[in-house]
Amino acid sequence: MLSLLAACILLTTPPSTPEVPAAEPHLYINETSLGVVLGYNLNEISFVASHCEAINRYMEQVLFMPALPPPKARIELVETQNALPVSVRNMSGEILTQINVNTKEDITGQVAEAAACTWLARAALAGGRPYDKSPIWLRQALKSEIIGLLRPAMVDWWYRQGRTNTPSSLEKIIKGQATDIESFLFWRAVRNEMGSSSEQIKVLINSAQGEDILKLVVKNKSLDENWWLTARANLLLNRAPVSLGMRESAETLDDLSRFVFDFGQGDVVLTGPMAVKNRDAQGVQLEMKSRLVALRREVLRQNPVYHNAWRTLGTWLENFSTAKPDELDQQWEEFLKERGAANELRKEIEAALSSGLSKKEGQQ
Repeated sequence: MLSLLAACILLTTPPSTPEVPAAEPHLYINETSLGVVLGYNLNEISFVASHCEAINRYMEQVLFMPALPPPKARIELVETQNALPVSVRNMSGEILTQINVNTKEDITGQVAEAAACTWLARAALAGGRPYDKSPIWLRQALKSEIIGLLRPAMVDWWYRQGRTNTPSSLEKIIKGQATDIESFLFWRAVRNEMGSSSEQIKVLINSAQGEDILKLVVKNKSLDENWWLTARANLLLNRAPVSLGMRESAETLDDLSRFVFDFGQGDVVLTGPMAVKNRDAQGVQLEMKSRLVALRREVLRQNPVYHNAWRTLGTWLENFSTAKPDELDQQWEEFLKERGAANELRKEIEAALSSGLSKKEGQQ
């Protein structure tokens, strides 16, 4: 016989339920033109796949290169402590690329680098050459081309940065000691030098297989330091940016609003109200019409920080010949206020960006 206490415990204790084993994580697979992407996070898989397809589009649509022969690569997303952000290996004739999502790397740059390294490794193996001999500068350049294809505004930003940055030496670029931007500009300068698509493809494949690019590009001139500085300058100057940065918008606005005239006694710099007092002069009328045409042509490319200042200057120029002097003076004062406010906002933004970059460098 059970005791009364034992009976009570038996009656009040719920029956035990068997433990349900945790569900196995689902492995997602996305087959791209570059390789098969595998991972346990669908969003991450889709993000990597878009970069893989981007480099394929770049090769086919920009360089007109035929598709690489099989085998394709295997690209895995892994979480590993103390491992490289991107690693590439040759596994019995197939490229295995691993992207370590457990790092603090910029994920966009990390994935673009993985796609570039994978393509270069496949191109080397297709030619029967070692998969890991491609130069660092070429990996940097293709990484940037991938990002630029997916985010076209970045290319515009890199060109603007190139105009203000000190050029890296050719030696540093070839040794992989320059920034991604400089390697990107070098590759584009080299492409301009080669001209035809077939020459570009030949140099790209040979470089992927470890050949020295300085020995590959020969077109009645040697690729030395003088060539590089000239080619870089031409590349940056000949490309009109889609949109302007804050510095360019401010400088162009200052040029449009600075008036220099010669009334018979040498050049004189006039303020807006002073120009209004002399608006009956034919030279002043013609110059203001010319400034208005230039402003209308350029206003849509200006940085949003300076948009209002550009618009108020445009209103002043439009009314220059017909409005009363006091009305024009009031519009000019409004322009000066808008330009001053834009300059202050620019300082705040640049200070915030500088502070953010300093913190990021400190964390590294």
